[in-house]
Amino acid sequence: MVWIRYSENKEYTMGDISKPNGTSHTLLQKGVEFQSAMQKAGFAEATQKIYRRAFDKFTKRLDRKTPATATLKEAKRHLTELKQQGAKSAAYSTASAALRFFFEKVRGMEWKPISALQKRMVEDMCLHGFASSTQNSYVRAVTALACYYNKSPDLLNEEDLRKYFVHLTCERKLAQPTITIALCGIKFFYEKTLKRDWSLTGVPIPKRNKFLPVIISRQEVRLILSKIRLVRHSTCLKLIYACGLRLSEGCAVKVTDIDRGRMQLRVRGKGSKDRLVPIPPAMMPLLAECWRSHRNPVWLFPFVGRAGSHGADTDRHVPIATVQQVMRAAVIESGLTKKATVHSLRHAYATHLLEAGVGLRMIQRWMGHSSITMTAHYAQLTTQIKDASGKIVGALMADIGGLPG
Repeated sequence: MVWIRYSENKEYTMGDISKPNGTSHTLLQKGVEFQSAMQKAGFAEATQKIYRRAFDKFTKRLDRKTPATATLKEAKRHLTELKQQGAKSAAYSTASAALRFFFEKVRGMEWKPISALQKRMVEDMCLHGFASSTQNSYVRAVTALACYYNKSPDLLNEEDLRKYFVHLTCERKLAQPTITIALCGIKFFYEKTLKRDWSLTGVPIPKRNKFLPVIISRQEVRLILSKIRLVRHSTCLKLIYACGLRLSEGCAVKVTDIDRGRMQLRVRGKGSKDRLVPIPPAMMPLLAECWRSHRNPVWLFPFVGRAGSHGADTDRHVPIATVQQVMRAAVIESGLTKKATVHSLRHAYATHLLEAGVGLRMIQRWMGHSSITMTAHYAQLTTQIKDASGKIVGALMADIGGLPG
């Protein structure tokens, strides 16, 4: 049993190429299906043209086969040849994305077939209720381990694992969160999937660094948000601040999550923990205007494509990267020197509520924190508490300057 499959043995036959003109007919049919799949996915015209050009280059390199009978091995050999020929990174990425889309959406094949061992690990993570993002991170961690030793991870011993984390920590000097994710993923694989004792490796859990988050004032928040011009982007970021949402929570808000009567938002939170958060009355007209701009029946902030014409019928919400880019551009345009991100709006929400007199328990509930300790960290970030404490210290130490030296 191995972690990575290095060969592709499956053959797919679609269409009868033994008949006269069968090859051209099948080639035309696959081209039409490819075009139709791109249109259904909501690709912009420019993207469709680029993908089709990359697809045509692949079909020309096939000898007596057609895209309907080509294997994944041939597609990846084509990509390797492009790289060897000195193709630019953008051209290589486009060709890879086009071929992957064709094989997955038109041919119904897995671009990266997984082994039985990896499949079992994914099943174990599903049984434990892990989110898809966590599953992807854990699989990447074990795959990196397998690539480092160039063999299946179930063949490694405890000393191999220890040396690998020495490599990550002392040689590559990776950040503590990166090492922690790798450790959690590999530890889960060995304990749950392989049923082995992790304590024998002697690898400790890295100490967690404690850094204070960047806090932006109310005026700075409004300055940043005023620089965003598109309604859907502006409303999304305003809702993230107004309700203290995580970035993934804000992007994935559904139309049915908004309770107009009670002025509440149902947040589908981290770890499958839903919560109800009050929506400020000033946000309701903005949410209605945003929805009227696309009228998608599911998503409040849908993926609209480059042309902005697919918002009504798309089945995806706005990409997280898009909102991050909008926030970065707004921070730069505002002239703010602080390294503010989308998550800074969530920190600002908690801090500003605490400064306004809202209790920690209520803030904990609205933010979806599992422990009051996490929420209590914001107490040291409020300006009122720091100013009041500073005045007390100043009063207590007022006469210290007059003491004999």
